[in-house]
Parts: sequence; structure tokens; C-alpha cells
Amino acid sequence: MPKIKVRTKDQKIYEKVVEAYEQTIIIQKQAQLTYGRWDFVVFGQTDNKETIFREGYAEQASIKRVPLYIASLAQSGLTNVNGIPIEEFIEEDIPEKYRGLEIIHVDPLRPLTIHKMGTLPGTKKALNRISKDYEELNIAIIQAPHETDWMIAVMKYLSECDQAFPDPVQEAFKLHSSLPGDFLSLINSRSASDRLN
Repeated sequence: MPKIKVRTKDQKIYEKVVEAYEQTIIIQKQAQLTYGRWDFVVFGQTDNKETIFREGYAEQASIKRVPLYIASLAQSGLTNVNGIPIEEFIEEDIPEKYRGLEIIHVDPLRPLTIHKMGTLPGTKKALNRISKDYEELNIAIIQAPHETDWMIAVMKYLSECDQAFPDPVQEAFKLHSSLPGDFLSLINSRSASDRLN
């Protein structure tokens, strides 16, 4: 199950997100994961039969070098909560079709940064060239169905990494998350005299 959940303005955008997610091909995963950082090159073709590639990384958000975990911005089924606008999650051009997309659940928070971008002619030759250029590096190679779907493709890769290599801190949260349903109520709390002011 993906650890990233989104909310869209309308059904058409949702269908595009699902389609992009399902059609993404992960050609190569990182051979050795670096704690707190996931390097990738993601590419997809344009409407003009060119290929645009973006090299970048997802880095776990931190405060004073301590990893920041967003266990949940919204529980499943809630629709009246504010999420993270996609524009704040990704420091790169957002395609028009994904503007207004909100991330309502992400675990952990990993903003995406692109540090290199380029255009290659064609599609098949571009795939071969990208594979050859990056196959010996410790970097994921991800093929998006269209170049505008690059961020959805990267999110799929991150989700698959999380399933294969769960984070120890996240797992600790999950083990201790079996709190009773009324853990936010005052019924089971200590009396005022037992609490610090």
C-alpha cells in the first residue's frame, strides 16, 4: 500500500495520478541505500517524441539534523483537512495537470529536489543512453509514462523502497501506535494533581 496519499481537485486529475503511478517502470533501484537520501534519475517522453530526464534526490526533511516524520497528515477517509500543496513538496516546475494536487498523507516527509535536467532526441535511443549512463551508479532509474508525470513516478519508487526496506524509526512508531481508541480523551488521564504545569 502506498505511503503517500493525495487529494485532487477533480476525478480526472485523480485518474491521471493513478494511471501515471501504474504505468511507471522502475528500471533500476539503488544498489545501496543511503540513510535519509534517495538518488534518482527519472525520464519520460514529450508529445514531440523527445525525452526529458531529471536527475535529483529525495531527502528526508529534518529539523537541526533530526529526521522529521509525518506519521499522518490525515487519516484515511477524511476529506476536510488541509494537505501539503504539491508546489511545496517539489522544488521544480509542476505540470499544469497536477496543479492543486494536495498530499494528505506522507510518511516520512521527503521533498524532491532536481539538480540536473536535460532533453534527449527520440525515445528508444534515449532509454538506452540513460540506462548506459547511469547503470553503474548508485542511483535509481525510473521511467515515467510521460515527462510531466515525473513526480508521481518518483513517489512510486519511494513507496516501493519503503515496502522493501522499512525505516526503523517508522517501525518503532507502528509498534507503539496500538493505543486505545480513546487515547485523546480525558477519561484515562491522570488527575490534575499528578500533572506538571
